[in-house]
Amino acid sequence: MPNELNLSKTFFLISGIINGLVSAGWIIYTLFLGAFTCGIGCLFGFLPAINIIACVMDFIAYSRLINLNTAGTYNSIQFASIFDIITFITGNAISGIFGIINLINLNNENVKQFLTEKGIY
Repeated sequence: MPNELNLSKTFFLISGIINGLVSAGWIIYTLFLGAFTCGIGCLFGFLPAINIIACVMDFIAYSRLINLNTAGTYNSIQFASIFDIITFITGNAISGIFGIINLINLNNENVKQFLTEKGIY
């Protein structure tokens, strides 16, 4: 396995944990802001959804990188990386940076060749 994929696997695990914590923070913030602003603060309710989806996708990508036997692994990793970049909207810069690094790693020819040889590209 190329080092880039090992690095991406670690980034997905860390990013999944961070996205889970950030989504919990946004849920608490939205509830308190909604209570103190008579419901207007509930407009921020879409922000936790972004982080929850990114969290789930990170763990799916992490799982697929551990097994390396599922078709469509490349697409899952790519989608999770893009969703991590979208988390910049919620203030989660760490996951956003990890998403950018993961996309750069995926475009490496060694990684593409390895995934093609495994039949999971």
